[in-house]
Amino acid sequence: MTSSQEQRQEYRLNSVETVFIEVAAASFDGSEAAKVVVTNSVDLSANGLQVTLSEALEVGHIFQVSVQLRGESKRVQMATEVMWVRPGEAGLFLVGLALLASDESGLHLWKTLLADKLVDDI
Repeated sequence: MTSSQEQRQEYRLNSVETVFIEVAAASFDGSEAAKVVVTNSVDLSANGLQVTLSEALEVGHIFQVSVQLRGESKRVQMATEVMWVRPGEAGLFLVGLALLASDESGLHLWKTLLADKLVDDI
């Protein structure tokens, strides 16, 4: 068992879902739009997700993400913190994102939807 597996506190669902990461916010005056990177998840859990990216994100940075789960009509929006970054295959990076609770977070909805998917997966 690797050290990253030992740190996991919940079951992970290996699932490729569409993830939208806002890597740069829109300007306050509206002159510049937000910069959003679209990628895919590698796995999901109640408190985080792992994604692949063509560029590394800086550990400790906080980003808004939206996840479009297959079979769901709308995206779940949440705040995340970059916990780790590792080189992956084909020049990509694996990025571990921890979900953060916030007033506008979809974290409760996320946990409900993920629990439903885990039950379906059993």
